[in-house]
Amino acid sequence: MKIVLVIDAYNAGNGGSVATKRLAEGLRKRGHMVSIVSTGADGKDFYAVKGSCPSLMKESLEKMQFLFGIPEKPVLRKAFADADIIQIQLPFYLAYGAARMASAMNKPVIAGFHVQPHNVIAAMGKESKFLDRILFEVFKFFLFNRVPLIQCPSRFAADLLKKAGIKCRLEVVSNGIPEDYTPRACARPELFADNFVIMSLGRHALEKRQLLMIEGVKRSKYAGKIKLLLCGKGEMSERLTAEGAQLPVSPLVRYVTKEEKLQYLNTADLFLHASIVDLESLACLEAIGCGLPCLVGNSPHSAATQFSLDQRFSFEHDNADHLAEKIDYWYENRGQLRNIRGQVAAMAEQYRFEKCMDKMEKLYREAAHIA
Repeated sequence: MKIVLVIDAYNAGNGGSVATKRLAEGLRKRGHMVSIVSTGADGKDFYAVKGSCPSLMKESLEKMQFLFGIPEKPVLRKAFADADIIQIQLPFYLAYGAARMASAMNKPVIAGFHVQPHNVIAAMGKESKFLDRILFEVFKFFLFNRVPLIQCPSRFAADLLKKAGIKCRLEVVSNGIPEDYTPRACARPELFADNFVIMSLGRHALEKRQLLMIEGVKRSKYAGKIKLLLCGKGEMSERLTAEGAQLPVSPLVRYVTKEEKLQYLNTADLFLHASIVDLESLACLEAIGCGLPCLVGNSPHSAATQFSLDQRFSFEHDNADHLAEKIDYWYENRGQLRNIRGQVAAMAEQYRFEKCMDKMEKLYREAAHIA
């Protein structure tokens, strides 16, 4: 099949971009022809549109290398010319133009659900239920009311769209766990020493709540024996480094390579996810893929709670004291964590990337009416 993926920023440091790149690579491995419409440099099978960056979100978006795409008709027309199906990933202005162009060219089009209003509001450093409602109406106008089918990465995401009044077909297909993220024997890094190691992954940003993680460790009875890994980068990296310096054990606060990430996921004691907004959580998928148990904040705006094995792996979101209690419990029961890794790995099997790709191919065939 000839598939066109439309996304505002293809190389940005956010989950939607990562998921789209993995989807494109997975489809190509299966023999499909995949083209990308996005901002950025031209390349093979890449159709570049101009981008813009609103001043209110400029600092955050620049750190993520994110631009909002402008729907240039000549570019879209050329990209869609021989497409069997088009998938639009983000509900912004580029999506509006892309959906209209696809309709005018009589091309099958579906959407992905990779950003919720809370993501945008958090990027502006705000919290607002009113803005949340307004943005959902904008998203519906730009994209969600213009497609017959939306791929949702979790049941939480599908329910969110239903509550927002979306009437089209909603199909739950996880972004999946890439094949590299599996349990493996790895040497425990020297930097861990004999500490209890708590790992997190993700962009250093307000909504990811790394400051809460630092505070939770600080309030733990065992703070002097805990090594915190804040793997990532972003607009809050410098502040996290400064705040982390107050911990008894110096935390790791930096971007890590894929090789380092896989080693840490296979040797850390516990994965910590405190983000208040997630439609699935690629970070938790990678963690459970390696069998690492996840301690997750129970934010009402996050689907990541699906990765908690039971209530022992859940804490009240934005509550540093409750987080510290859970950290203390697992420090005192760290032997159980090693035994639980097998259960976590078993849970991960339903999210394996190739199984998710099977579902995506089926969706494309149905939407494009290809047997």
